[in-house]
Amino acid sequence: MITYDLHKPGDSGYNAIYEYIKGYEHRHPVESVWFIDTLKSPKEIRDEMESILPYPENDRLIVIRQKKSGWATFRTPILAKWFNDDSRTWDK
Repeated sequence: MITYDLHKPGDSGYNAIYEYIKGYEHRHPVESVWFIDTLKSPKEIRDEMESILPYPENDRLIVIRQKKSGWATFRTPILAKWFNDDSRTWDK
């Protein structure tokens, strides 16, 4: 899971963040929260994203490795189906 608090939301400098995230199989269920499927560690993702933040002195970024059994959703059946897909790499 990737979530962030951007210093200047809507700034065109954030396109790099969106393009980075979209480089993975991903879901974007609510504003500023993304789930990506990757074997990379949260530290690797954070370090890569930190290098593209346009305002790193003010922006906040949290990256958490999702676990297959560590989630619950409400009114998000498409996301639940994606979480349950056997192709997810979260427990590897």
